[in-house]
Amino acid sequence: MMDAGTRPDDPLAVMEHKDRFYGGKALIVLGGPSGKGWEKLAAEIRPDVILTANGATHISGAEYWMLSENMSHAWHDGKRGDQRMMEFIRRINMPNAARFRLVNYKSIRLIKDKTGILPIARQGYDVEDIPDNFSLRTYDKGYLNGARIRHTEVCKNGVVFRVGTVGLQLLHHAGILGCFEAHTIGFDLMFKGLKHHWYDYPAYQDDYVTNNLMFVSRNYEGKTVETRWTWVETAEYLKAIEYLFERDELVWRDHSDGLLKYEGLRCANG
Repeated sequence: MMDAGTRPDDPLAVMEHKDRFYGGKALIVLGGPSGKGWEKLAAEIRPDVILTANGATHISGAEYWMLSENMSHAWHDGKRGDQRMMEFIRRINMPNAARFRLVNYKSIRLIKDKTGILPIARQGYDVEDIPDNFSLRTYDKGYLNGARIRHTEVCKNGVVFRVGTVGLQLLHHAGILGCFEAHTIGFDLMFKGLKHHWYDYPAYQDDYVTNNLMFVSRNYEGKTVETRWTWVETAEYLKAIEYLFERDELVWRDHSDGLLKYEGLRCANG
């Protein structure tokens, strides 16, 4: 492990939250269409802690909010006149209900109100490269990120990036908090209707990273699903690492009725 004093993130500050909700139940509210039903789910499961991310800055009772992406490119394009990219920057600066904000160290300079911010990083692992001593109960080199995307033809300018969403990183944080259960909603990883998010947020489209080949239809036993290759890759990666949750005794239940269900993940199928 790197010396904490040489790192741009703050592992010691993150680990101060270790076991803060030991034995508890986490609710993770994400941006997919099913996230609209988070209040009903919260009333049913009675979580000890609520975690949110990205545009979900308005979740009543949220304790943690995460922005795990490096938003620097969006900011630069926004300054050059890209209004869609500037809208992302505006959204992450909306009034935030969460007490603590876990923010990618490269994006902190873009957040105007620094109250409650902890600098974080992500650590990407291909499935076969996850160390034997990796644990969802510790932060170590950063929050777990996914494998390198295999569909490089959908990427612009030779871009290669890792799959794995902020949902995975929040599940990791729930593990650090000592939770025994983590419930996710808004983890759809597919399009349902015209809106891509359950709250007001810029729609997915061609951008500086990908082209229109990123959008894809998938058939699951007669059910056609509209999604993106990154989401398919993410679901497959999550399926391959479900054993980590079982090994580290973190029960994960997904309530999104989305791609995780169609891809056969146990968390979404009972």
